[in-house]
Amino acid sequence: MTSNNMPSGAEGLGIAGNLGVWLAFGSLFGAVFGTTVGIFFDNIALGAALGLALGLALGLAIGSVFIARRNAAGES
Repeated sequence: MTSNNMPSGAEGLGIAGNLGVWLAFGSLFGAVFGTTVGIFFDNIALGAALGLALGLALGLAIGSVFIARRNAAGES
């Protein structure tokens, strides 16, 4: 059986409260940026792989900070 109750602290965050969204956008940005850099250095696969990894890390970091700040602002 499923529950429609939101976890505590998730109210009002909307789609930005979903860490998966931040990871997806970070991955997309990283892949595009890495591919573009890879074209300039004649190694698209390496550029895309590094860009994807860095994009995931960036998405995780920014998403975590954003969600934590939104949660902290809601508690005060």
